[in-house]
Amino acid sequence: MIDLHTHILPQMDDGSQSVEETAKLLEILQQQGVTELAATPHFYASRENPEAFLLRREECIRNMPSQTSLLIHYGAEVAYFPGMQNCDDLTRLKIGDSDLLLVEMPFRTWTDRVIEDICAIPSQLGLTPVLAHVDRYRGLGQFLKYRHHLADNEVLFQCNAEAFERGASCRWALKQIKEGFIDFLGSDCHNLTTRAPKLSTATEIIQKKAGAEVLAQLAETAADYLHGE
Repeated sequence: MIDLHTHILPQMDDGSQSVEETAKLLEILQQQGVTELAATPHFYASRENPEAFLLRREECIRNMPSQTSLLIHYGAEVAYFPGMQNCDDLTRLKIGDSDLLLVEMPFRTWTDRVIEDICAIPSQLGLTPVLAHVDRYRGLGQFLKYRHHLADNEVLFQCNAEAFERGASCRWALKQIKEGFIDFLGSDCHNLTTRAPKLSTATEIIQKKAGAEVLAQLAETAADYLHGE
């Protein structure tokens, strides 16, 4: 399984705060069946430019534990900002060698302008936007309102593993998967306590409720995009 959304880089953001914590997170992810992951620290354009972010990320990468067999793809979780489709430097924040750009949407009502900006990313930057943790917008109703339009404009969707822990959100996530509106899974893990990796819980429920073929398709989709197949 591929985890497309993690905060495992030590002392990069509000995720792992030490090399030791990172090493333990990687160990847990591997135990949960993860073979590859995307390290996607938060990027906020209002706080720093991509160049400064990449310099910090490179320093954190140098501090990564060396004892892991996991394949790690480095990227970012880019918080939406107006006109982001015109920022050429965002191409440097894509996940690994793929064209995937993980985007965190506003935690408020999405306007048509926001959606237009996201839908323009493929044509303007040559990147494929992936909306991070779409399950977290369930209460706003925004995902359901715009999901068809976004999908028609080459936008993909990532769901957090924690969505499968609770009844209502689990039913919602399973429905989106069955209807073809979830492309990737992510643990969105930050630490060993309040936001620990829980990907195995999600994969077990998906296999039981949606079927092994659906779970395999999620893994295949992630591999295809990350490896350019």
